[in-house]
Amino acid sequence: MIREKLTVKPSKAEAATGTFVEQPAARTEASETETASVVKVITREQRLRQERAMFSALLDQSTPPTEMNVVKLVRERLPVRVVDLFFAEGITQQEVNKLVTPRRTLTHRRAKAERLTIDESDRVVRLARVIAQSESVFDDKDKAMRWLRRPMKRFEGRTPIEMLDTDVGSRLVEEALVQIDEGYFV
Repeated sequence: MIREKLTVKPSKAEAATGTFVEQPAARTEASETETASVVKVITREQRLRQERAMFSALLDQSTPPTEMNVVKLVRERLPVRVVDLFFAEGITQQEVNKLVTPRRTLTHRRAKAERLTIDESDRVVRLARVIAQSESVFDDKDKAMRWLRRPMKRFEGRTPIEMLDTDVGSRLVEEALVQIDEGYFV
């Protein structure tokens, strides 16, 4: 990567008047650190776009929703078909039973063409957010699912997916994913 360096030495006349103009100097090669940081920023931006796209797909939305739109979706109650999208991502029926709603309730809602409750919709959003973030961080669905199902000391032997049964637990999982993404030892 080539960068232009600017000289900032004023001429004697400029120094006397107190004004000077920066002029381009010779072109130099940028350091590897500068190049790597530019690449990392682009990669992080792409990953964030990918995460938002995954999140919106899991909520059956055509475009990534804003935070206020997510609140509105939860309050309007999500359709049951949204739960089916999690199965395609590798979430098991047992995990849905534990994190969203029991199978019998889900079957009943499907038969009656009912929507999820506000609480169930909120849990779906929580699960979607963490799945999207983990797939973005690991850049692989299978790696993300393995990580979500691996017991961890920091969660007192529980798996990250088990931590999603509470809001505070999901925040801890999201924090761990940010630390992994930032390169911290987790």
